[in-house]
Parts: sequence; C-alpha cells; structure tokens
Amino acid sequence: MSRRLLVLTVCAALAGCANAEVSSDAGARDAATPDAAAPDAAPDAVPADAMPDGCVPVAELCNGVDDDCDQAVDEDLGLGDACDGPDSDLCAEGVVVCAADAIGTVCDDATDDTVETCNDVDDDCDLATDEDFALGTACDGADGDACVEGVVVCAADGTATCDDTTSTTVELCNGLDDDCRNGVDDGYAVGQACTVGVGGCARSGLYQCNGDGSGVLCSVSPGSPTAETCGDGIDQDCNGADVACPTNDGPAGAINISAGGTYSVDLTAARDDDAYSGTGCGSTGGRDVFYTFTLPAAEVVYLDTFGSSFDSVIRLYQGACTARTSPVCDDDAGVCTGTQSQLATQLAAGTYCVVVDQYSSSQTTGSMVLTFTRGGRTGTKISTASGSQTGDTCTGTDVSDGSCRANTAPDVGYFFTVCPSETRTVGASTCTGTTWDSVLYLRKAPLTTDLACNDDATGCGSAGLQSSFSGASASGPGLFWLIVDGYSSNCGAYTVTYTM
Repeated sequence: MSRRLLVLTVCAALAGCANAEVSSDAGARDAATPDAAAPDAAPDAVPADAMPDGCVPVAELCNGVDDDCDQAVDEDLGLGDACDGPDSDLCAEGVVVCAADAIGTVCDDATDDTVETCNDVDDDCDLATDEDFALGTACDGADGDACVEGVVVCAADGTATCDDTTSTTVELCNGLDDDCRNGVDDGYAVGQACTVGVGGCARSGLYQCNGDGSGVLCSVSPGSPTAETCGDGIDQDCNGADVACPTNDGPAGAINISAGGTYSVDLTAARDDDAYSGTGCGSTGGRDVFYTFTLPAAEVVYLDTFGSSFDSVIRLYQGACTARTSPVCDDDAGVCTGTQSQLATQLAAGTYCVVVDQYSSSQTTGSMVLTFTRGGRTGTKISTASGSQTGDTCTGTDVSDGSCRANTAPDVGYFFTVCPSETRTVGASTCTGTTWDSVLYLRKAPLTTDLACNDDATGCGSAGLQSSFSGASASGPGLFWLIVDGYSSNCGAYTVTYTM
C-alpha cells in the first residue's frame, strides 16, 4: 500500500481529515517546514505537537468523536449537565445529551409539566412557593351569607380553600347588612309607604324594623273609630264600608205612616237633619229619621218610641217634612219613667211630619221603634188620676157605639195615655149630674174592643138610666178613650166622674 493511500484510509477512519488529497510529499513538506501554519487550524487552537498524527481539526460535534483533535471527545458541550426540558415548569429534571442528528445537544427531560400545588413547596421551581393561590386573602366560606369571615389557606388535597367555618349569618331588620349582600336590611320593605286601618281610621306612614328584627311594622297606628255617618263615602266606624242611609234618613225620604202601626229602623249612622231645640224638644239633637201622615179630618193621634235603645225625642210638625216650622214635641214621655217619648194630641185635618231624633249627638246607639196610632176621633185629654168633666153630647157626632148598647146618638170622648208596663184601674160614672139615658164605655185606640161598657147601672141616677163601671184595666203603653154616649138617639148635658 502506498503512503498516500494509507493516510486516506486513516482519515476516513477518524472521520476528521479535511484533505482527502494528502500525498506522501505533503508529510515531507510538513516535516521540513514545521513553522508553516496548517491550512485549517482547529477552533480551539490545539498546539500542533499535541495533535494526533495526521488529525485535521474541525469544530467539535456531539458525535462521540474527537473532531477538533484535542484528544477529548464531545468536550465543552455540557453533556451530563442538569437541564429542564420543554415542559412548562422550570425544574431541571434531565441532563444534556447529544441530539439525534449527532451535531447539537438536547435535554433528555421527558417529564410532564410539574404543576404548582398548594403545599408550601415550590413545585414548579420558579423560586416562588404556593404562588397563584392568593394565600391569606380574605374570603367567605361555604355558608349562605356573603360575609368575608376567613382567609385562603391550603387544603389537604393541594388546592386552596377558605378557612371560614362560621354558620350562615341571616339578614335581620336592624339597620345592618348582616348577610353582607344587597345592602342594609335587604329583603325588608324598610322605608316603603304603608297604611294601617281602614276607612276613617286609615293612617299612612313608612315601614320600619320591628322590635326583634324579624320583620317590619308601619310607623303609624290606626285612628280611633267615630260614629258612622251614612252615605258620605267615609267609613267613620272603620268596619270596612260606608253604611247605607235609612230610606227616611232625610226629609225628602219621609215614610208615610198614615195607616198607623209600629216602625223600626237603625239610625246609628243616620245624619242629623233636624236640630230644633225648643222647649220640650230635646237638646241640640242628633241623628234623626222622618215620617209623614195625612188626616182627612180632625183627629187625635198617638206616638211613642218605647223599645228604642237611645234617649229619643218626638217632634211633630204641621206640613211636609221638607218645609218644617215650629213643632209639638215630647221628650222623656211626661209621667213615664225612662228616656223614650210619648205624645198624644189632637190635630186638624192635613199633612204632618214626624221627626224621631236622638236627644243629642252624644248618643251612641240607634235602634228605634216608633208606634203611631190613629185615635179615630176627636176628644179632650184628661191627665189627672181622678176628676170630672161636664159637657153636652148633643154638640157631638155619632162616632162610635158601645158594645153594651147600639145607638145613633152623638157621643163625646176623653183620652189619656198609659206608660209601658203600667196598668191603670179605671172607673167612671154619670150617675150624678146627668138626667137623660146615657151610656159609658172604655176602649183602647184604635177604636175596636171595649174594655168596659155600661148602660143603666142599678141605683144610678134618679131614674136609673145613667151608667157606671169600675175595675176596668187599661194596660200600657197606648192611647185610651173614655166615651160618654146616649141610648138610642138620646143626648144632653152630662157630668162624668172618673178614677184611673
């Protein structure tokens, strides 16, 4: 083998010779001129006397070969140094090794990303411990409120948690934001408008917290009920509605009672339309109702309010209720006990107005009972317990007949009243002062059944043609008649004595 072929063979084996055309003469020249510079000096400038014979230095590659002829393989490439691979952490979990292309180096770290957990360790090697977990930050736990009552700490599983273990703070109505959400007293209508009471008792205010903080109450209290006035659209007694007025609450609605009878009405809420306060007519008056009647001829009439629940007054006006003048009145029923009224009087033919009134506006009840009785005739009122009356029946007319003797004679009547729960024992006689054939009878108005009747009492008068009775009972309340009549068509002057 020639010398040139031998050099080429050695260079090929070392994979580092740059000149494939080295001749045998070249070596001689190199030896003859040792100071001549090599055409391609090694990068690390290895002294020529340190190079292996025939080695031509090139840049060192990571290939297990001494490329630069410095008798060191893959030096200065950091092989074996700790390094971090392409994962997202900063941890040196591998070493530097030659790359697959045998030129450069790579890190053999093939581990997954090391993620930072909350464990007081720098897991991702970024020189910070438990970063990104905001440890120590104020926080709210798993309770139902929004109050920051703890701080962020590490949990056993490496996550972060809030160390707030308090129970739910419930919002109360107390001027505080107890549950730390939605502001003070949220969920309560504090400050909103409110109304308490109904009708005339209604008052407006604002909601405020109650005493124990469990809710709200209105800042005002209802007003006090007052006496109801019907038909004014105001619920004065605060029962939820305005009361309808009685039909005869006003003069224009007066009820016609010409037929007589008993009439009931509740005037608790009626209006005060008649305030006459003359003698015997009550005080200033109160709530009242109106009635009307018409008499075709002169007649005695009787009215009472027995059974009513209030101190009543009867006022009797001549004419329509819409045009009232000075009335005839009764307050407290004369001789009767109590505060109801009783009135009996003779009236001329015509229309009349009856007002039943409360004594004053201080009355608080209104159940009213009115009895109206037509007397059926004219007559003279007697009011003493005993006495005598004289007259002449011939001046009268034939109004009634006694049950003990039918006749066509004219008659004369005397009327009186009896109080409730009262019974009077009545006696009467024409035995003295009467010389003609007379008849006496007692009846209760309206003129119907006799309570007593006598004609020709034994031993009465000079001829025994006069009349007398005793022991008759007149039970009240009501209007009663003592009537002097004549047998057949007899009439004349008389004297009648009576006791009751």
